Amino acid sequence: MNFQENQYIPINKLIENLKNESQDPQVILLTCGNYYPIHKFHIEIFEIAKKYLEKEKNYNVVLGYISPSSERKVNKKYPDKTISFDDRIDMIKLITNKSSWIDITTWESLSPENNIDIPDYHQIIKNLSDFLNINNEVKKALNGRELKIIFLFGLDEALKKDDRNGLNDLEGYEIVIIERYINSESKKENCEKYCKDKLSKMEMYKDVWNILESQIIFINCDDNFEISSGKIRELLKNNDEKWKYLCHPEVVKNIEEKNIKF
Repeated sequence: MNFQENQYIPINKLIENLKNESQDPQVILLTCGNYYPIHKFHIEIFEIAKKYLEKEKNYNVVLGYISPSSERKVNKKYPDKTISFDDRIDMIKLITNKSSWIDITTWESLSPENNIDIPDYHQIIKNLSDFLNINNEVKKALNGRELKIIFLFGLDEALKKDDRNGLNDLEGYEIVIIERYINSESKKENCEKYCKDKLSKMEMYKDVWNILESQIIFINCDDNFEISSGKIRELLKNNDEKWKYLCHPEVVKNIEEKNIKF
């Protein structure tokens, strides 16, 4: 791989946003998902994390990368799917193209080196880190400042047992976990405890939890975002117009104009 020119990792927005005078750590947020389809909370999660990290950690968040899953991974999870990979990517780009700081990286989904195995989260963040650390444009824009990549998860993603190895092998990277499904006020007040209780009981983390616990930042949403791609697909199948309120207008228009079926 030529790390100086990586067709899967656009950096134009990053370079532009690094034109700031802040000496605080410059931070990139990275998150993965199927985006089947992308919805409002997929973007809101970046805004929530950015606001929290800049206020509580004195970080300067300059970019958010969305890393969509490969067609092979989505086909495995949804064998009867009808939406194409290109449609998924197009919908993500419709939103990210309008953002000054959120972008899409397709190394996970399009790089030939991932044709055989589905990359784990630690491989995705390492690839991104390796590329940015050696790229001359990025190094020049940083001008000696620290660049951090923080992995952004929903609690539901961190708890999944699927083709990936979850939070394992992410030692050394900061992680933000956002919980959006806590309904009661008592649980909201103890979001960190609630999340830690869930994660610490996972068999897959038993050997690394003592390390992981210290590098995770837990954020609870002020609002209860009952939005999911599954809910959107269900509403669409039932011809329920409520799905439109869960997606950005550009995505709604795209689905209707292309008559995309789920």
